[in-house]
Amino acid sequence: MKTEKNCKDFLLEINVQELPVSYIRPAITELRGAFLKELEASRIRHGETALGATKNSLICCIRDVSARQEEVSIEVTGPPKSMAFDKDGNFTKQALGFAKAQGVRPEGLRVKNTPKGEYIFVERRLKARPAKEIIVEIISRVIEGLYFPKTMKWDDSGLRFARPIESVLVLFGKDRLNVKLGKVLSKNIAPVEPAAYLKRVNKEMLIDPDDRKKEIKKLILKTISALGADQEVDEALLEEVNFLVDRPGVFAGEFNKKFLALPEEVLRASMAKHQRIFPVSKKGRLLNKFIAVTNGRGLDIKAVKSNYEKILEAKLQDSLFFFDEDTRRPLSENLRQLKDLIFQKGLGNMFEKIQRLKALSSFVCERSGIEGSLKKDIERAAELSKADLVTHMVGEFPSLQGIMGGIYALKTGEKKDACVAIKEQYLPHGMDGRLPESLAGSVLSASDRVDNVVGFLGMGIEVSGSFDPFGIRRNAQGLIQVIKNKGLRIRIDEVIERSIELYGDRLKVASSELKTRVISYIEDRMDFLAGEIRPLELKKAVLRTGRFDIVDIFNRLDKLSSISDKRYFLEAAKVVERTSNILKGVKEVVPENVDERLFKEELERAVWKAYTDSKSGIMSLIEKEDYVSATKEYAGAFYKVLHEFFDKVLVNVEDKAVRLNRLALMKAINRLYSDNIADLAQIPQIIVK
Repeated sequence: MKTEKNCKDFLLEINVQELPVSYIRPAITELRGAFLKELEASRIRHGETALGATKNSLICCIRDVSARQEEVSIEVTGPPKSMAFDKDGNFTKQALGFAKAQGVRPEGLRVKNTPKGEYIFVERRLKARPAKEIIVEIISRVIEGLYFPKTMKWDDSGLRFARPIESVLVLFGKDRLNVKLGKVLSKNIAPVEPAAYLKRVNKEMLIDPDDRKKEIKKLILKTISALGADQEVDEALLEEVNFLVDRPGVFAGEFNKKFLALPEEVLRASMAKHQRIFPVSKKGRLLNKFIAVTNGRGLDIKAVKSNYEKILEAKLQDSLFFFDEDTRRPLSENLRQLKDLIFQKGLGNMFEKIQRLKALSSFVCERSGIEGSLKKDIERAAELSKADLVTHMVGEFPSLQGIMGGIYALKTGEKKDACVAIKEQYLPHGMDGRLPESLAGSVLSASDRVDNVVGFLGMGIEVSGSFDPFGIRRNAQGLIQVIKNKGLRIRIDEVIERSIELYGDRLKVASSELKTRVISYIEDRMDFLAGEIRPLELKKAVLRTGRFDIVDIFNRLDKLSSISDKRYFLEAAKVVERTSNILKGVKEVVPENVDERLFKEELERAVWKAYTDSKSGIMSLIEKEDYVSATKEYAGAFYKVLHEFFDKVLVNVEDKAVRLNRLALMKAINRLYSDNIADLAQIPQIIVK
């Protein structure tokens, strides 16, 4: 971008006590977004941005910021003309008051036409203020508005932040701006341009988090190549390490081969948790080597390496002890200890949780056609699913819950399908996380998530915005992803009903209300996961049917979206829309059945014949889930005959019996499609050309 004469670079640097790693990237991203939004709202033009972030600092640099606001003219609307002038054409008190409030003489008032009628208005020119004055005001608002999962106060100023702010620096060109955050005043440094300041800081550390991450990964891969190992880097661990160092270096270390007897998951967890070091593998098998990332220059790498190896040796020795202790007895012997482990206050203990899970998993199996030995294995997996929570290993590494249960279950002779299900029960861990691969794991994961969502919402817990401490949103999304991925054909509303029953009288929210809330919440998550579907209202139309089979819902969305520009789809939508409109607002109870004896017009008989001739064929296509063909058949059967019917036959006649019979006919045609495929009346302004 070409720099204008009146533009200056802006820099904000906040130095803090060490931030939690997970806070840093969201904070710096939000800081940039909030600042740019404020500049634009303040009519201050700007160029590109650059960010810096370490565990102790957040830096935002914005290039080519205008030295002054843009001057603009705005129109301020006052009272209606009828209230602004009296009968003699003189200004009223309201008009004079408006003029005074806007700082203009009454003669400066004008009248204009608006969609709401004639109003008086005044045109005002907003003067341009120096940008640096506004920036000082913006900084406090932006900093105070940053979101962190947890904040703290460290003095009596009332300012809250993730960690105590130690210093702040604000540069606008060479000018240092005075700001105050809580009791912290901006740093006093010699005049320097932001670009020169960043260059100086970069000599000491790599402040751009993306550049630093690339550098760390490059160093790790170079070291891996030297070891002749697999080119593999744990991206989650890399992101974490990235915000623990600011001048990275790497080295390779090793450990005793005896520890390779531990499960791979244990070795990886031990390295990641205690020392943030990267495991090394060759042809998919772990080696007795690791790669560590250092911080700073001039380190005695030999001493650092020796220290890392000693610590890792001790930690792996602990893990070996935990593993030996945990495998001294079958996993099933841990079950009685679950009675002392609370699931959630008000929702009972973990032993009660696994009883519900066993019953709910069994119900899901029955409803989805899973039987025999696989059903028994799933029930056994549910029974043992939380038994590893009281083991030494999971106590040390909570991230291994489920994983260790599966390993221990296999080691003590449980069936393979049950062991895999236990291991996969918590998948996926996030929006893009790995999903359960086995059918048994999918059933257990789905059942667990239904139990969680029903329990938490049943206790009256609310989810709003970023506030979701119990992970209800994550559980609901995971539930949908698991069912869709594995193609589990179940009515999720029936599973919710069964889950509510299994909780008994523990829940605070009434059963019927809770069922509605849970379904509504899952629908919201489905709407989100479905992404951009055209037309936009199609998602609502499909969800309105009451056919709450998640796999089928996504199938209908996909098929209908693919034909939404076809004439037959628009014709079908028009049939649903017109029949829906005629039924809207009817206060009488419309009969479920149509009585042919009440027909008075030939067109009534023609419409009824179209219905009786096509219904079984359309329903057959719906049962086969051939929604494209069903839509074609529906449009072909009803569009033309109904168009003529509405042109020539009055539905709402005075004769009540005839009127209700005609409404019953409209209801039958409407429901044939809207109850089974989609309520296309939700799509506005349907035009068939």
